[in-house]
Amino acid sequence: MNWKQICIHTTEEASDIVSSILMDAGATGVEMEGGSVPVAERDEYIAQPQENNEGIIVKAYYGEDGFDDTLLYVQSRLNELKEAQDMGSLCVSVNTVADTDWNENFKKHFKAFRAAGCFVVKPTWQDYPCENGDIVIEIDPGMAFGSGAHETTRMCLELLQKYMPGKAAVLDVGCGSGILGIGAAKLGAKRVLALDNDNVSVGVAQANAQSNGADVMEVRQSDLLLNAGNEKYDIILANIIADIVIRLNQNARKYLLNDGVYIMSGIIDERENDVLGSLEKNGFEIIETLSMADWRAFAARKR
Repeated sequence: MNWKQICIHTTEEASDIVSSILMDAGATGVEMEGGSVPVAERDEYIAQPQENNEGIIVKAYYGEDGFDDTLLYVQSRLNELKEAQDMGSLCVSVNTVADTDWNENFKKHFKAFRAAGCFVVKPTWQDYPCENGDIVIEIDPGMAFGSGAHETTRMCLELLQKYMPGKAAVLDVGCGSGILGIGAAKLGAKRVLALDNDNVSVGVAQANAQSNGADVMEVRQSDLLLNAGNEKYDIILANIIADIVIRLNQNARKYLLNDGVYIMSGIIDERENDVLGSLEKNGFEIIETLSMADWRAFAARKR
């Protein structure tokens, strides 16, 4: 299987905004190359820094079906950015990448790490000596969003540990690799329903749930809550991006129990007020806000 890789040259300051556009376009993985800070800026792997007078190259991966429309969407959004502010050249190039090449490169850079609190995330191919109280999640993101390294995932895992009651019913919207749903299962959830619109992510999440023994976790293909059914949940998780969270806010309330908690992240700081306004409009009140780098995560309840 082949993947289409979009590469965009931008500044370090603008790299998160460019990444958000690429994820909004349906990227199944994003990476950074270059820059002065050697940490992953997205939830996959970090490439080795290279000398580049453009500053940062942001790379995103897509399936071949419908790619022409995806590329037009990305170019349109980039043109809007060019008119608004200086974000570097925003030069775009496209490559075809074999699945095996991507995964082999990923394996060189993905190592076990403590994601949040008791959660340790490790790849399936690495051994990890557990400490007392560790909850180990074995994850193979493949081409799905969600190795756990990105700030947005780590904040979600932190809030999940704080607010999830025992034997909870958990809904994970936009599950990617399934890492959050698996985390909920390992914390003792009685049921986890994980939803994603991307078929690759559905397959990856199912495989990861099975390898982690998360028997309470069901994965479905769904555009947001379209195939969620009618059950209400103790916890709703959404680690997506601001525009999609705002869409989700319109319907999330009816899927949340009266004393339930709605945890969301993937929100860059420039969109914080947009998301907060949407939550207020749709009957939620914020009970906690977390910040890491330029990203925000919220925990909310029904007002």
